[in-house]
Amino acid sequence: MSVKIRPIKDIEEKLAAANRPPSWRWYHGLAFYLIIQVLTFSTSALVSIASGNKGSNAKETIFGDTSYFKQLKQVKITPPSWFFAPAWTVNNISTIYGALRVLNMPKETPGRNAFLTLQAASWLDFVAFNAAYFSLRSPINAFVLTVIFFLLTIASGFVAIFRLKDTRVALSLGSLFIWLIVATTAATTQMLWNKDELYEVGPFTKPNPKFVKQNVR
Repeated sequence: MSVKIRPIKDIEEKLAAANRPPSWRWYHGLAFYLIIQVLTFSTSALVSIASGNKGSNAKETIFGDTSYFKQLKQVKITPPSWFFAPAWTVNNISTIYGALRVLNMPKETPGRNAFLTLQAASWLDFVAFNAAYFSLRSPINAFVLTVIFFLLTIASGFVAIFRLKDTRVALSLGSLFIWLIVATTAATTQMLWNKDELYEVGPFTKPNPKFVKQNVR
């Protein structure tokens, strides 16, 4: 089965033919990004306080207690804690670019509503992650939310390729897709190798020492 990807120039000409300037601009994307950050960290802080899992200071309570992450048994491919912020900044900027591009397509564009719905679900998952994982000390929650995020990203990619037929939108998910391959593997091993403080279960299996990361940072 072959899929004909609509040329970028063809899409841009179609948008221009709508005889209207883009309704959604870069500053809308920036405002959305800032709102997401506020929601993510405020939710995490509130859950940390409510569950009694506050960090040693306000910074750890709001932005996450990295000492909890460092004490978990990790697989070797797990990125260090300092790498998460720049990686997610790249992922978020890229996906917001793709979403803005889809938002500026005519409302009758095939796949537009499906893509935006999948992205809305992905952002809800993103907002919930820190609170569900770090604040509640739950590798199981981290595993479930990571797998859901990965599936939503795959589905978004299929919509971008097969329905929107827009290469730029599909590529906007590229860095996130690669990251989630690594994250899903890391989340799976964390869930299997560590005790879940929220559900009071685990670990479910003993890790092979050759796969365990030493000196987690």
